[in-house]
Amino acid sequence: MANKLDDMKARLAKLSSERAQLDTAIEEMIADMAELPPEQRSASDWAPDGASTRKYLELTQRQAAVETEIIDLSRAIVETDEPASSLH
Repeated sequence: MANKLDDMKARLAKLSSERAQLDTAIEEMIADMAELPPEQRSASDWAPDGASTRKYLELTQRQAAVETEIIDLSRAIVETDEPASSLH
């Protein structure tokens, strides 16, 4: 059981690191977009079908998936880590 718990904690640490990287990448993309005048955004990579827009959507979708996995894994760790006697 301890080995499974250690594996889950290691996975959680990896996911937390990925979440931090995604947060940083998304913040940088938002800052880059904010530097463009609004009228230029629709004609640039930030257009609805532009490369930056697609990349931003990919990052935010992955961010949501990572966050969901972190929540699920955190719950599983708590359930695994709690002694059976504490459930009563």
